[in-house]
Amino acid sequence: MSGYYENATICLNGHVSSSRSSNYTKHCKTCGETTISNCESCNASIQGKYNVPGVLDLASKYKRPAYCHNCGMQYPWTSRVIENAIELLALDEDLPNDHKETIKLALPDLLVEKPSTPVAIAKYKKYIDKTQSYIKDGLKNILVDVVSETVKKSIWG
Repeated sequence: MSGYYENATICLNGHVSSSRSSNYTKHCKTCGETTISNCESCNASIQGKYNVPGVLDLASKYKRPAYCHNCGMQYPWTSRVIENAIELLALDEDLPNDHKETIKLALPDLLVEKPSTPVAIAKYKKYIDKTQSYIKDGLKNILVDVVSETVKKSIWG
């Protein structure tokens, strides 16, 4: 039995308005930001919940995508997480620039599982303890809801 992906509606900050309906609402009820149902780069539909006709799925939970399935570009919420993490990291005046750059370059590989993720975890862990505590805590707050379970366990236990 084959299925298909519904079209999701997600705000630019990453709050899911609907995992089953395109253009469900114009603005997010959580933060008020504009919502989208298509990739801003290639206009492909944002994949929502997977639907198999005739099968009632009450167990699976929708996971918001980080990248477009069609063109591979980051969705706005993914870009914003990385940009905010980099901006926060830049506030640490005591951390050497090469350490900041190493953490910065590791960030995208922490968001999704890929062969380079273990290397990114090691790079992040090597320098994160050298940051100011408010930077370390802030980065955790930014990243904790978007990184994979493997990354969470490796970095924060």
